Amino acid sequence: MTSPEPPERWYRGNTHTHTSAPPASDANGSPRFAADWYRRRGYDFLFITDHEHLTDVSALNSPSGDGDFLVLPGQEITQMIRDETHPHGVRQSHINGLGTDRVILPVGYPELPPDLDALWRACPPGGREALFERRPDIAAVFATYPAGGHSLASTFHRNVAEIRAAGGIPQINHPNLHWSVRLSDLMDLPDPYLMEVWNAFSIAGNLGGVSDSGHRAPSTECLWDELLSAGKVVWAVASDDVHEYEDLGNRDAPTPGKAWIVVRAASLSRESIMGALLRGDFYASTGIVIDGYRADPGAMEITLAPLPSWRGVKFPALTRFTTRFTGAGGRLLAEGHGAAPRYEIRGDEGYVRATITDGDGRRAWTQPVFLDGRAATTG
Repeated sequence: MTSPEPPERWYRGNTHTHTSAPPASDANGSPRFAADWYRRRGYDFLFITDHEHLTDVSALNSPSGDGDFLVLPGQEITQMIRDETHPHGVRQSHINGLGTDRVILPVGYPELPPDLDALWRACPPGGREALFERRPDIAAVFATYPAGGHSLASTFHRNVAEIRAAGGIPQINHPNLHWSVRLSDLMDLPDPYLMEVWNAFSIAGNLGGVSDSGHRAPSTECLWDELLSAGKVVWAVASDDVHEYEDLGNRDAPTPGKAWIVVRAASLSRESIMGALLRGDFYASTGIVIDGYRADPGAMEITLAPLPSWRGVKFPALTRFTTRFTGAGGRLLAEGHGAAPRYEIRGDEGYVRATITDGDGRRAWTQPVFLDGRAATTG
């Protein structure tokens, strides 16, 4: 007789976290400070994803591996290519490698001596022109970067392959930052992969828009639907992209605690969390809590948690929530209100997913249920 499987639980976590760990510092909180901040606020796990650097997280976890908070390694790869069709002449993209066991550098990334490399990595993106003026030796090295002859599609392909070879899961970050990432850049990527449908940094462009040059970008949610409608297996993530741990009252700063995912897994372990991410067994949120979720070929049923009480007064949730069920082509299938939305699946929708909003702008996204038999091509 085999032992019964442990019951699955929900675990809250963030997949996009920056720290002051050298040499990749562009945040003002140490790895331990970041881990403590999230742990004390009810999170269960955290990926630390510094730029072009794999921060050692081993000291942040229980030596026995059975702690109540899990810190996982990762990194953010900052990829740039020359593209004269873009207003800046350069397109910049970012992709996380979640759970990687080695550093992955961008295509064509310049090699700098250690002292110059530390200066470069510590410089926030907005201060790099000033750094070039101050340090012409660094500017000279970067004069040929990014190199021509690459496309974002090809660099994404290489990044994704290297992330998987390093034991990680790829996550496309803030695709609308600088209006850089386009549908064609992602169409041929082997799936499954994750994509930030919501990045809590105020410059992320989640809702889409028009650049000064007239380039139109869809919302990241619309981009997600375009990928799903083209047959891709892409799981939606919401994350903080945290850099700022001090000026917490600044709404425009990349501060912690604004967006997260909640994973359904058998245990709080690397294996369980990574497996759930690959399967898409999680939802993304900026504040809405899903108490229960069930989806099968017949229906999708969601139970939403009521608002927390204040001074002993409980606030009803029944009239606060709107749930939009979406299918292939981004088509609105149905809209419901209340704390227990339900959609009867017909079978011809291609896929069904739900977006929940409340009266104060908070959101949550469930992953798509595929009805066309598609399966991931790799992973």
